Amino acid sequence: MLELFSVPIHKRKLNLNLDEMVKYCLSIKRKTKSVNISNQGGWQSPPLQGDHLVLNSLFIEILKAAEQYRKIISYKYPLKLVNLWINVNGYKDYNVEHIHANSVLSGAFYLTSNNSDIVFINPSSKFINYEWGNNVIENYNEYNSPVWSIKPLENDLLLFPGWLSHRVEPNLSKKNRISISFNLAR
Repeated sequence: MLELFSVPIHKRKLNLNLDEMVKYCLSIKRKTKSVNISNQGGWQSPPLQGDHLVLNSLFIEILKAAEQYRKIISYKYPLKLVNLWINVNGYKDYNVEHIHANSVLSGAFYLTSNNSDIVFINPSSKFINYEWGNNVIENYNEYNSPVWSIKPLENDLLLFPGWLSHRVEPNLSKKNRISISFNLAR
């Protein structure tokens, strides 16, 4: 079978010191007011500015993964990290469906193990259900699904196209779900 119009999602397990990063993220949360972009409840930092030495190892890993992704999609120009922010979702907090405009790639790094799913929406989802709805599909897979969920674990790094619509399901754990999201562009 010829596979046309694939949407690559890059998932990589890292081995970073999460305790230090979690403390750092929570210290920023204590002294910074939340912005409201896609979050419903929860706390989202404004884009981080300046040096963040605790996160340097993460920056290096993001750029390595982005370089691999760039080569796979044959993107001409090197990518750089253009912005980055922290997300802390408490019990029942979630993020509504959104895209990351003006970015070639977007992604998230997960600092906790109790992560709710990130749900990616098939770009054809508005049409795919006409003839391929759940009343005729036996098992959803990467060819026929209108949405695809990934349950990230701690130390997971995800990269995806900035134009790919996605949402985060409610955190049903009593523990905070902590992630760092970012955008890459040329």
